[in-house]
Amino acid sequence: MEKTKKIVPEGWFKWERPEIDFPFYDDDSVPAWHGWLLLGVSLFVAVALNVSTFLPVDRSIFKIIVVFLIPLVTLLFVAHGNIGTIIKKPRLGDIPLIIIVVVLDVVYSLAVGGLLVALGIQTRGNVVFGQTMDAGFFALVFVQLFGEELFKTNMLLGILLLLFRRSGNRKSAVVIATFVTLLVFGLAHYAAYGSLLQILLIQGLGSIICVFAYLKTKNMLVTYVAHLLIDLIPFGLATLGLVSAGATAAALILF
Repeated sequence: MEKTKKIVPEGWFKWERPEIDFPFYDDDSVPAWHGWLLLGVSLFVAVALNVSTFLPVDRSIFKIIVVFLIPLVTLLFVAHGNIGTIIKKPRLGDIPLIIIVVVLDVVYSLAVGGLLVALGIQTRGNVVFGQTMDAGFFALVFVQLFGEELFKTNMLLGILLLLFRRSGNRKSAVVIATFVTLLVFGLAHYAAYGSLLQILLIQGLGSIICVFAYLKTKNMLVTYVAHLLIDLIPFGLATLGLVSAGATAAALILF
């Protein structure tokens, strides 16, 4: 039996799923200022994450409000309360995709992290390893990582909307929006790692693997699950005592 060839619409990439598109960017009922709102809130989160170290605030409450609630409320406002614009029912085909994303992310991070160390470039583990990894810690991780995926998705969709309304070129808008999102997401980690080259290459550029999964599926649930697995591997190993805290901290800079 001959396999039906997948046909994507004009202006799409061949690896995209043709039956579902990004929200907002080509919807005339969504005003352009909503794109600025999504972009502005994401930039606010990036700055807030870097200055929070110097603020006399409860870090847990701060992260829940700034990293999770503010981006979520912003997205729901633009989407008229429909979370289905970014989170969709998973498919069986998403499982191998998630596995591939996790494996590629780990391999890339190990390779780049190892190269930086070999070149004598200073790297640093995430300061989160100084915290007690109890039930509250893991609950916060689930919330924060959802917020981080909202951060990337909101920024990408906001920039895509603004660029497409100006140029009408979907492909170039997707490429530029992706590049800027990766750059800003990487810079948002500066306070956590303190190494500019590290965050640009690993947390920034390295995030293209997870972002690609969203670009392909238009489903943030896929990238969220992959992000959880990537971060929970070293956390889980440390909690179970299977590796030393020092070794895990070193590994974390690579994940």
